[in-house]
Amino acid sequence: MATILTSSQQTFVDITDQRKLSAYITSNLPKTQSEDPNVLPHTYAPSWASTNLVLTPVLFLDQTNVSPTASGVTISWKRKDGVASETALTSGETVKNGVLTVNQNKLSASASGMITYICYISYYDSETKNTINISADITYTLVKNAANAKLCTAASDTYVFKYDTSQALVGAAQATLTAQVQGVTISKWQYKNSSGAWADYPTTSDNTSVTGGTLVVKPAHNVFVNNVAQIRVTTSDGDVYDTLTISKIYDGAKGDKGSPGSAGTGGLSVVLGNENQTLACTSDGKTASASTITIPFTGYVGITQTACTCSVGTLPTGITVKTNTAATASAAGKLELSAEASSDLGNASALTGNITLTFTISGKTVTKVFTWTKSKAGSNGTSAVVFSVYAPNGTIVQNQSGSIQLATSAYSGTMAITSAAYQWAKYVSGAWTNISGASSATLTVSGADIFNIQSYRCTMTYGGKSYVDVITVEDKSDPYVSEMLSIGGYTVKNNLGGLVPYIIVRTNQKEVDPLKGNISETAPSNPTNGMFWYKVDHTAKTVTLMKYNGSAWANATEKQSLTYTWYAQDKDGKEVTFSKNGKVIYLSAADIDSLLTLQCDVSK
Repeated sequence: MATILTSSQQTFVDITDQRKLSAYITSNLPKTQSEDPNVLPHTYAPSWASTNLVLTPVLFLDQTNVSPTASGVTISWKRKDGVASETALTSGETVKNGVLTVNQNKLSASASGMITYICYISYYDSETKNTINISADITYTLVKNAANAKLCTAASDTYVFKYDTSQALVGAAQATLTAQVQGVTISKWQYKNSSGAWADYPTTSDNTSVTGGTLVVKPAHNVFVNNVAQIRVTTSDGDVYDTLTISKIYDGAKGDKGSPGSAGTGGLSVVLGNENQTLACTSDGKTASASTITIPFTGYVGITQTACTCSVGTLPTGITVKTNTAATASAAGKLELSAEASSDLGNASALTGNITLTFTISGKTVTKVFTWTKSKAGSNGTSAVVFSVYAPNGTIVQNQSGSIQLATSAYSGTMAITSAAYQWAKYVSGAWTNISGASSATLTVSGADIFNIQSYRCTMTYGGKSYVDVITVEDKSDPYVSEMLSIGGYTVKNNLGGLVPYIIVRTNQKEVDPLKGNISETAPSNPTNGMFWYKVDHTAKTVTLMKYNGSAWANATEKQSLTYTWYAQDKDGKEVTFSKNGKVIYLSAADIDSLLTLQCDVSK
């Protein structure tokens, strides 16, 4: 089944000398609303809450405009969510004098992301003593922006507290830690206690709450173990957090006076603002997504901040140097490491590793060790079976192209399961449907099968028991927008003549599958070989794509790259037989009984 990219709709009217009622709906806002999921609360553009959506029915009796409040006119409104049945209006949707006003962002709660408002109009003609019933509708669609990746970073305005030879604090008296998050919310700040466990940062007069975006650390706070405080900020996602380190350093005390010697210097030290980082990984020990490891560093001679540089030792597979900025006497240096997605960091079974950092300060070297740790999905226990589904190369396709490889990871205790039965299923129309022939440990999903999002389930049967995991893949497609235009306008008179509707399709503000040539009744003058022309024949009531072969015009065999399927509704909103197709069609006045609404679905 072809995937519908976009749809457009237009109403055509036959204004005859007989008394006929026609109507269309005007909207003060576009028929597409965008949602930004990356802020809380989500924002909408345009916002119906700030600029109310106003739908006004425009009525014509023959060629005369009729007010919605005129005598004999009765107007009522209904709504429909997607393809569901019509329902009454809800709160935030009010009608006054036939005009519908919506003062809430109703698309935000729509299950389908599409709401159709239907206007039912009844007119009692006092001249003919007849009642005419017609309807008109208008559809609004929600387009969601892509959700950002989940990130959390923490930084401090200082990473060290300095004490002189008298044990007096010099320099910064406090450190202000700031956290920035994306796609998650901050949960709380914690510190590592003397037992090596993470505990909630104590609340003090400096921090009445430890759940915000900032934290004040002072030397007197009971969070230092051996003059080092390891601090982390956690988020709403247990796998997304960041850690940093605050240290206390002391200048050496003076010794007993001895024989005069050369002038000495203070001891060399380097303070790392981040000594370890946890990387979220899949159950098979591969990084779940790309990330950046930030390691601030500061050099000291005694308690005097001094310029220093960093040399990075051997890196594990999948980690590379992104930036390496030297420290100065007034500013901390910064080393950034890039961890690529789907990397086992050189060994899938290794859960931790070290990176040697060599710092050069005052002509001498100081060595530090940075530690990385894997946070693997699932857990192993004695005889426990752990089963998961993952996408080694990511879960997103672009514009329904390419494919996604889905794989499984299964362990009994620490032993990989190599003999099991598998069955994959797809979530369709509210139910799981088994995929025929999908009985291996992996599944290749075509991008063409993914419309927005699609969930897949794998059931593993092992040892007489079933284990289930679900994964959702997503298509990040540029939204398609179509517009129905018509040569000759949108009205005919007295059932005579015809019109030529055609479709323009755009995505990312650029037209796709454009017209191959001009639309006209007469052939273009001075044609060149290979030129196209849409020939309009009012007698035959047809539009034919023609191509110039160098000497004459002939029927073209070329096709548009997209498929255009047309549907029609009569004046009562009932579907009528309409077998036309193509980017450009001929609409005869004979097809229009007072009013005809055309819809064109554009698909690949």
